[in-house]
Amino acid sequence: MDPYKGSFKVGETVSTSFRHWVARRHVDAVEGLGHIPAEGPFIVVSNHLSFFDHYLLETVLYGARGRHVYFPAKAANFHHPVKRLVRMSVGCIPLDSDRPDRNALTAMKEVLEGGDVLCTYPEGTRWTGGGLAPFHDGPFYFAVRTGVPVVPVMIHGADRILPKGEVVPHRATARLVFGPRLTAAPRGRTRAAVIADLRTRTRDRMERLGERARTAHGRPDEDAALAVRARAEEIAAAACVRGRGLDRTEQRRIAVLHSLARATTAPRTAAPAPAPVAATA
Repeated sequence: MDPYKGSFKVGETVSTSFRHWVARRHVDAVEGLGHIPAEGPFIVVSNHLSFFDHYLLETVLYGARGRHVYFPAKAANFHHPVKRLVRMSVGCIPLDSDRPDRNALTAMKEVLEGGDVLCTYPEGTRWTGGGLAPFHDGPFYFAVRTGVPVVPVMIHGADRILPKGEVVPHRATARLVFGPRLTAAPRGRTRAAVIADLRTRTRDRMERLGERARTAHGRPDEDAALAVRARAEEIAAAACVRGRGLDRTEQRRIAVLHSLARATTAPRTAAPAPAPVAATA
């Protein structure tokens, strides 16, 4: 999907300097990065604690993939011009979950057909009431319809970085724990049954990931950091096989991955750098 075409004019995401700032100041650790496919489309299914979830996920997925990440978001949040600009800057696609229009559905389908990543919040709203809110079927419907895998992730701590209703991030960190990809299992069942099964399996997996994120928060994790560094080494090795140096995107991805690896192992004692502007790259 060309991000500069179509109904929504989705532009580049955040700048590289902003991604580094997110990693250094606000990432406690990234676990399970090896579960993120290096190629091909997939749907990320995440819990939703804060608007800052977008920036955390975009930073990690940019390092892991180097491609655009798109977020279906409430259409009502696009009415104010400033809010619209902010949401478009992180690849949000306006969507009315009660009455999704054809343009939004087409845009999401094109994201997956183009090999990009669709990042979804099946709870449908920010939820800080503990555990997971009930899931909508949307992400699982798209996974079944398109045949792409679902990659579950749980975030712990983002609501302390940017609580609902606030605009200035607090000095806090979040832990992201990714799980193995899940695929639909038709087995001769109706589409509704397949969707329900995928939804249930994803939710069960996320509940386990959430417990891990909660109990491990604040603890350095060398094994998780090794997985992050391994993805950086894969990028460099692939460039060598092609007989050329690293291009600009590959250099940026490796730098972001190194920032994430350091965050995953380093204690949080140093004062964070001031936030750069989240300008387009």
